[in-house]
Amino acid sequence: MIFLTQIIKKRTLLLFVTLTNILIIFFSSFCLAETYTLTIKVDVIESTCDVYGENGPGQPIEVSFGEINLHRFTSERYTKNIDYHLDCGSKSSSNPNLKLKLESSSASFNTDLLETSNPNLGLKIQADNTPLLPNEYRNFTYYAQPVLTVSPVFHEGKEIELGLFTASGILKVEYQ
Repeated sequence: MIFLTQIIKKRTLLLFVTLTNILIIFFSSFCLAETYTLTIKVDVIESTCDVYGENGPGQPIEVSFGEINLHRFTSERYTKNIDYHLDCGSKSSSNPNLKLKLESSSASFNTDLLETSNPNLGLKIQADNTPLLPNEYRNFTYYAQPVLTVSPVFHEGKEIELGLFTASGILKVEYQ
């Protein structure tokens, strides 16, 4: 009798363990969730504006002062317009707010001037008759593009080297 009771207990235990395992397996399928990796790729681009010289897209903006007479020199006498073209495409009407910057090195004798190959000569850049300092942004709209001018400025009291001089910078236009 004791032996039979032990067998019944073992079978009951075995049945209980089996039922428990079945329930775990059954309900675990409801509890498990499948996971998937979702990848979303978006190319966010900003429309660009092309800035170029009077010879067309891809051409540099060039200004020539010709010969400068040192004895009759004034910055105003040699002020030249910087003729540039700006093309922001069809998107310019939806976002006409832009900003302009001339990326360049400053003259060693005056940081408000663009550096040239002549150490005692700098260039003063203006946007609508207001100085445009090197590496400084100026806000404007596509419909009211600033008139840019450039004037040579000598380092007072210093001797100017005679001959050609050059200067360069990057005129950047970005959306505000």
